Amino acid sequence: FFFFFFGLLKYSLFEPKSYIWLSLVTSSPPPIPIVSFAQPRRMSYFNFVSLALFNTSAAFLLSLALDFNSVSTSVSISIALFLAYIVSRKLEVYARIIINSMIYIFFRSVESRNAHYIPTKGPVLFVCGPHSSQFVDPILVMTHCPRDVRFLIAAKSMERAFVGTLSMITNSIPISRPQDYARMGVGMVTGGGTKILGKGTTFTREFDEENNTIYVRGKPLRVEKVVSDTELQLKQPLGQAFGAPSKFQVFPRMDHSVAYEEVYKAFGLGECVGIFPEGGSHDRAGLLPLKAGVALMALGYMASHEGKSVKIVPVGINYFHGHRFRSRALLDYGLPIEITMDMVEKYRNGGEVKRDAVNTLMSQVQNALNNVTISAEDYETLQLLWAFRRLYKPEKVILTLQQTEQLTLRFIDVHNLLRDDIRYLNLKDKVLEYNETLQSFRIRDHQVVQTVLKTEEVLTMIVGRLIIFLAESVFLLPFFVFGLPVLVVCRWVSANKAKVGAKKSAVKLKGRDLVATWKILTATAVIPSCWSMYVVAASFLYSWRVGLFLFVTLPLTMLVSLRVWDHYLRLIRSFFPLYVALKHQHKGMQLMRTRNKLKKEIRRLICEISDQLSKPRMFEDADFAAEEISENDDENGDSDK
Repeated sequence: FFFFFFGLLKYSLFEPKSYIWLSLVTSSPPPIPIVSFAQPRRMSYFNFVSLALFNTSAAFLLSLALDFNSVSTSVSISIALFLAYIVSRKLEVYARIIINSMIYIFFRSVESRNAHYIPTKGPVLFVCGPHSSQFVDPILVMTHCPRDVRFLIAAKSMERAFVGTLSMITNSIPISRPQDYARMGVGMVTGGGTKILGKGTTFTREFDEENNTIYVRGKPLRVEKVVSDTELQLKQPLGQAFGAPSKFQVFPRMDHSVAYEEVYKAFGLGECVGIFPEGGSHDRAGLLPLKAGVALMALGYMASHEGKSVKIVPVGINYFHGHRFRSRALLDYGLPIEITMDMVEKYRNGGEVKRDAVNTLMSQVQNALNNVTISAEDYETLQLLWAFRRLYKPEKVILTLQQTEQLTLRFIDVHNLLRDDIRYLNLKDKVLEYNETLQSFRIRDHQVVQTVLKTEEVLTMIVGRLIIFLAESVFLLPFFVFGLPVLVVCRWVSANKAKVGAKKSAVKLKGRDLVATWKILTATAVIPSCWSMYVVAASFLYSWRVGLFLFVTLPLTMLVSLRVWDHYLRLIRSFFPLYVALKHQHKGMQLMRTRNKLKKEIRRLICEISDQLSKPRMFEDADFAAEEISENDDENGDSDK
């Protein structure tokens, strides 16, 4: 692409009467249609011809732009044809390179845990959750799984230009979702038991055999019978009645036979298939109710293929502020779920025993996902548990992402066990108050220790950090000029998409699950556009050589700047506790004393209930001993003062 447009750029701007017409005649259109006809796993003649024409034109234009002789021109054209042949055979590989680049740039770190649980051979069904980042979740699993995974993707998403193209190249399996083809119902409804009552509704015209599901208050409900225009009878009773009139949607019945056959073919070839059983992305702190498609696929394949088996591997996708740029993520693989032949026989027999087999398997899947995901009833509770985790761990210990996840999961167990315990409720209130104080000073828990430093130490640290701050500011000037506009546009677009998505969905809270996706998609479009403008401007204002230099160095400079940017942000945040130490030292000491008391209370509580949870402690008393001695010395020193 660069060689192609570089040649056109030079002759259109500087020598418009020389070779521009020859360049346009010999060049083929950019190979955008190629990916639409991409045939993964086998050579496509069309792909090779299209790429060969484009690459040859690019090589020829480059030769004109740089005044190559005949030998150099022949070599560049030969290389272009060779690359066209390689790329056309391995489109999936190059698509994965693009995907890996996205993940590398967006996330600060991505780790995986227990990948050795994944079977090295045979068909595997990866059950992933929570689905908290729309298109980023499957990309993470694809790039950090030791086996190739074909994901089920909403058929409607295949209509998107970029997402659909990548999904096609990576051999994803499209499946139609009823919510993508839903329509708003007329009137309002209330419900209780197995009845849905309407006001101003036309149920007899809206519901039939093809449209037999009503979606109200975030739950799809199967309709057993249309009694009248204002009454529906459900197949199963409502879990909780609702008396307030609510809007509703009508879901059509979807035919999944084609998608299921494609999944069965993949299993027959020993391939891996990935699915998000929640049915759609969301930004809630816990898992949504799981759809039964997981069990139907696994049991259906084994029931229709005698002697064949498929293993189900749970995958917990745990983000640490995953909607933010340069955040962290952890993939946690669980033990494979073995499907017994007793379940398969029940599935074959149909009726109630089939339903029992499906429910049994879904219960196992639910438990397996719960063991590898960080889930809470709401985001505020999750933030509280993170605070408990930070205060509990020893001061000198630096946790890996895996240890962080495991410790958080244990505090979720503590929360569920002591939900109504008066000791826990009192401690919870104290931690919430402590968090609010930290937010008022714009500092974090680990920075509290810096608020009690001596004035001489604080001044020395400020001077040293200011020098580093100025040096990094100078180094990041190109990033500020060329990169920050991209960040601003990405944030603006993703924020708007999140608002729109939250309004349209009944399960989204603020639409955070769309933020990372739209930041990446926007950057994919904005970065090439901005950089092309920079190159054109540099070539026009200075010379084509300056444009060439900028094109080559700009991406490398931005990649290095990203690493420096991470440290730059941490450096800025490090000034806040030093300001507290200078201006509000007495408040810093109060914070430190509160922090020490909370740590002791939390550790005492954990020690008391560790036996009830039947889990070994991650830290022993010896890990806290040195820290407690240091805290006692500090308290004695404060009292002396």
